[in-house]
Amino acid sequence: ADLNQEAILFNAHPAIIVGENFFCVYFTLEIIIRFMAFQRKLNAFKDFWFNFDCFLAILIIVETWVTPVMLLAAGGSSGLPEGTVLLRLIRLVRLVRLTWLTRLLRSFPELMIIVKGLTFAARSVCVFSLLWFIITYAFAIVLRQLTEGSSIGETFFKSVPESINSLLLPAVFGANADVINSITAGNPGLWPIMVFFMALVSVTIMYMLLGVLVDVIGAVASTEKQKIEITFIVGQLREELEKLNIIPEAMELNQVDFQKLVLEPGIVRVMHESGVNVDVLAEMLDLVWEDAAKTSQNITFSDLVNMVLGMRGSNPATVKDCKEQIRVTNSLIKRCFTELYDELDEKVQQI
Repeated sequence: ADLNQEAILFNAHPAIIVGENFFCVYFTLEIIIRFMAFQRKLNAFKDFWFNFDCFLAILIIVETWVTPVMLLAAGGSSGLPEGTVLLRLIRLVRLVRLTWLTRLLRSFPELMIIVKGLTFAARSVCVFSLLWFIITYAFAIVLRQLTEGSSIGETFFKSVPESINSLLLPAVFGANADVINSITAGNPGLWPIMVFFMALVSVTIMYMLLGVLVDVIGAVASTEKQKIEITFIVGQLREELEKLNIIPEAMELNQVDFQKLVLEPGIVRVMHESGVNVDVLAEMLDLVWEDAAKTSQNITFSDLVNMVLGMRGSNPATVKDCKEQIRVTNSLIKRCFTELYDELDEKVQQI
């Protein structure tokens, strides 16, 4: 837009001509290659992004190759009737190429997430915008009537549209109101474009800051909450062990002592407050012992804390938990078959 001031490509600088033709060839080859990649060619036109890119490629071909040839055949831009208007229309077609920026959305998922978030919130923003307009419209009429004939009315409230502009811009955009007024003073048609741009930027920044703050605060709050819970559980277990005359740092329990400790009322209370289903734990003490005593034959204070933290009902299920569930099920089935076999063997021996 800055380096190429010519409306027709053949009047531009040679570097601009080379660049335009290069991109036109590149995008044309891209569309052809993507089209040939489809096994069934009709399926290409069922793909939204292919149709979108194909439409843009056609516009670039028309602007870069077709339009200059037609103008040269007609004797240049001066040979066309009302050439100035047509040339402006040709230059406006270039604005369509800005839609190539949407290709970035497919390359950066984060941008797509932000756009979807703004789209999701568009209804709420439109409702609030309508409310703003209704309030501003009502006050614009009131102030237009009250200030009629005064210097303030001549300055800010000459008409209802000017009253809405005087009230809306400073209230919504603050310091940017003067910028909007200065830009749109000579061309009122730019007013909706500038207002839409300022509103879009403001909403984007607001949602960005809000999203970042919510994400960061949520992550920090979750981490701190987990630390507090762990500290509380460790402190409660340490206190109950000291009541039982057990030194946590020197604790090493065998299977029998471990089962007795887990069934102590104080330990049961701590586990219940931590979200552990004590009844299920009591039925699975043998399996819990097997898991906790894999590395050694004794249970330490660290093993006890990890057991309590791992048995909480609020923990999310993982693939490891599914594997452990399968292992536990196999162990229970094996135990049942062993007990059944022993019982049958005893019956057979009695017979």
